[in-house]
Amino acid sequence: MRWAFMPALLLLPGGISLAGQDKPQAESILFVCEHGSAKSLIAAAHFNRLAEQRGLPHRAIARGINPDPEIPEQVRASLAKDGLDVATWKPEKVAENDVREAARVVTFACKVPFSRNITKKLVDWQDVPSTSADYERARAIIVNKIDALIKTLLPQAGTRKAWQAPREKRGL
Repeated sequence: MRWAFMPALLLLPGGISLAGQDKPQAESILFVCEHGSAKSLIAAAHFNRLAEQRGLPHRAIARGINPDPEIPEQVRASLAKDGLDVATWKPEKVAENDVREAARVVTFACKVPFSRNITKKLVDWQDVPSTSADYERARAIIVNKIDALIKTLLPQAGTRKAWQAPREKRGL
């Protein structure tokens, strides 16, 4: 299954867009790194796939403090190996609106402008290594942290796993 992500638009397999539909708008999770083209992008792409699989009403966006003009080929190719297509995505500068509207803000060892009064929703993942030095290790750490983040969102999402089905449906 291939996934394509754009800055403010989620494209599902087959090019199906969630934009403009009469569904409740997903809460955003904002990932911010220095250049908006590696760590935050990897996090957003993996978060969106996992959130979709788990039925969460959250979608991630990636932003940069000083965005690169494009995504490095190594990052693009590595994400493609994971079935994540970011070919049409362009790094964008973080905006005040992004920070204000996000349910959570995750930074990668950078300071987000407009960060007044967001301490309750701000998390800094400063222990993620450079993707150019060790992509696989950085990816593994990011995915593990996303898993932990998603677990904190599950109670808010009201989703139920099969093992959480009402007692009568489990035969109890």
